[in-house]
Amino acid sequence: MQRSITFVIGLAFILSGSVLHAQTQFSIRAASDEAVPGWERMEFDNHPVWVSPTVSLTAADIARAQQRTDQDGRTFIGVVFTEPGAKKMRDLSAAQMNKLIAMVLDGKVIFAPKIRSQINTDAVITGSGPNGLSAAAAQQILASLNQK
Repeated sequence: MQRSITFVIGLAFILSGSVLHAQTQFSIRAASDEAVPGWERMEFDNHPVWVSPTVSLTAADIARAQQRTDQDGRTFIGVVFTEPGAKKMRDLSAAQMNKLIAMVLDGKVIFAPKIRSQINTDAVITGSGPNGLSAAAAQQILASLNQK
């Protein structure tokens, strides 16, 4: 009896780990188009991007996310940050002014914009293609942001 209880508990633990691993992971981090010691080299649009190992924001820092389409038919995700998330984004955008930030989904850079002004309470994830985000990318991002 003891052995079967241990087995069931062990199996539940393994399965819960598999489910957690299957969930998508979204983060926003400082990035650079030049090598930075200790930062991870990743690819975005066939160019190298070095991404900080420090996660600045996660899906938990986003209060709302919605897929939208602009007047030219390009798909984007509009996000509104939580109050703590807005402070983190203000700090990150100030620190990365005229530098890159990376939006990382499941270990891959999905967008790496250059920060031109301070970001406060909301932002958009547009992607880099001529049509904005692909439908699949938009759905993957939304799924990640909404699984808090």
